[in-house]
Amino acid sequence: MPRQNTEVRFGSAACGGGMLALWAAMRLTAWLEREYLPCLPPTAAAALGLILQAAMLALPLWLTLALLRRPAAVLCPLQRGRNGTPWLLPAGLFLLLAANLLGQLLHRLLTGSGVPAPYPSAGGAPMETVLCFLSRVVVPAVLEELLFRGAVLQGLRPAGDRAALLCSALLFMAAHGSLSQWIPACAAGLLLGVVTLQTGTLRWAILLHLCNNLVAYLTAYHPGPVTTGLLLALLLLGAVSLLFLRRRPQPALSKGGRPRQLFTVPLALSLVLLLSNALFFPAA
Repeated sequence: MPRQNTEVRFGSAACGGGMLALWAAMRLTAWLEREYLPCLPPTAAAALGLILQAAMLALPLWLTLALLRRPAAVLCPLQRGRNGTPWLLPAGLFLLLAANLLGQLLHRLLTGSGVPAPYPSAGGAPMETVLCFLSRVVVPAVLEELLFRGAVLQGLRPAGDRAALLCSALLFMAAHGSLSQWIPACAAGLLLGVVTLQTGTLRWAILLHLCNNLVAYLTAYHPGPVTTGLLLALLLLGAVSLLFLRRRPQPALSKGGRPRQLFTVPLALSLVLLLSNALFFPAA
């Protein structure tokens, strides 16, 4: 038992260190984007923004893996996995879209205004459009899954699957520095964590995250009848897929471990700092 408690607390402290690095990288990136990107030509600003975003997520990923003393191949499972099915994609998108709609509704009821646009203008230059697509769709889908589901979720698993799932989802929510994004981000963290734990691979979570970002990108940059029709078709297909998945036996998440040992000073401090972004730096 003492050895297990030590393992839980070590994993928690290591993940907390990675999340502290994420908070520091987020603040530095926000400052650089505010002070330097407006001075650059649009294409150069988009390229530098993409580099900053990738570095902001890659640094805490590397630090978390280094603190856990585990290679990426161990904590970020990219093997074929198990229990995977194409039905996961439309069913997962249905739940994520429902969470987004709920978040927008609550934001409108509480503030009397709509949710701010999640993305700035895409610009007109082809290279700027490509860079914008990479930064809004591809890079977050890959690096956020490697960090939150590949390193943090796996690093917290000695405390039990359920405790690790809830804690990683809370950290994922806190890392989205906007109150209007908290409900969708928390729902996404829980869903993507469950998919990762039940399939044993990040492949499905990355693909689902990628599809969700693509839908958000099309909605923000290409609104119109075609996009609306696509959303309605995805919702319909997702509802059918969800009913199909409910009939399939799903592996249960383990309750083992020592959840109370999960709360270490680095993890608690990182959570408080990340949550403070939405309160004091809502534009980050």
